[in-house]
Amino acid sequence: MANNELLPYKIDHLTATDGIDFVTCKNAAFVHIHSLDEHISKEMKHPAKLNGFFVMFCASGEVTLSVHMSEITLTDNTLLVAPTSVLTFKNCKNCELYIAAFNSDFAADMNIDLKMIMPIISSLHSQYIVHKIEKATMINEIHRSFDALYKEYSQPASDNDNLGIFREMFIRHMYAGMIYRVCEFIATTNSINTKPTPKDRSSDYFKLLTNLLHEYYKTERSVEFYADKMNLTPKHLSRVIRNYSGKSVHQWIDEYVVLEIKNLLKYSDMSIQQISYELNFPNPSFMGQYFKRITGKTPGEYRKEV
Repeated sequence: MANNELLPYKIDHLTATDGIDFVTCKNAAFVHIHSLDEHISKEMKHPAKLNGFFVMFCASGEVTLSVHMSEITLTDNTLLVAPTSVLTFKNCKNCELYIAAFNSDFAADMNIDLKMIMPIISSLHSQYIVHKIEKATMINEIHRSFDALYKEYSQPASDNDNLGIFREMFIRHMYAGMIYRVCEFIATTNSINTKPTPKDRSSDYFKLLTNLLHEYYKTERSVEFYADKMNLTPKHLSRVIRNYSGKSVHQWIDEYVVLEIKNLLKYSDMSIQQISYELNFPNPSFMGQYFKRITGKTPGEYRKEV
């Protein structure tokens, strides 16, 4: 997987503006945004899929974003850990943000002990983790871990191939160390409960629905399909989801599909016809009608605007 697929934002557009640093290596990417405000208005306000596990650290300020189809707000010294998700930045107030992303190939290449961290990784398939860091010592540790990457390695690699290989490997090992550091932090702060606790069944149903949507949205768009997968009647599933979220199952299905269409229109070079086939629409005209019914714009109009 290329880094431009891991972080879909058009890096050349972002780096053309002061206040952003990138460090990339094979199957992993890191970005430090000194001030998020103008980047949201220009490049990051559109839905984008981050194809891998990602960690965000809001160092200061406040940012509101949609992740895993839920809206959350990060404030200063807040850590977010999440799996692959369509991400949309909505607004911010003087926000400084760090984003580190990696995929499973990176973990395999670096021989990361997945058995040891599996309880944490597994939990991320059904939820995201948000934790407010209170201890000053921990805040300083996280700052140092992130700063060590971008301050030293945001500059271009040497033209010397041998030096470039050493640089690449050093960055990859620093990333691996950061993964262990984040897992250690989550474990020691009890962000994940290891003991069973009573749960609201509506919340469980909603999480299961979003997980199923992530897996089947390209081919399945009927309430009956998802209800059957959850061993519920369509009527019962519809009632539970609407009472819990304020939206119907149909609305959640449409939102998930439209977010993916927007992501591909903005960040891919696929034609509208290719996108319609990728998402299993009968033809581009049908996808265009579907997209316009929900957004008020045709796919072509949306692509021109972004």
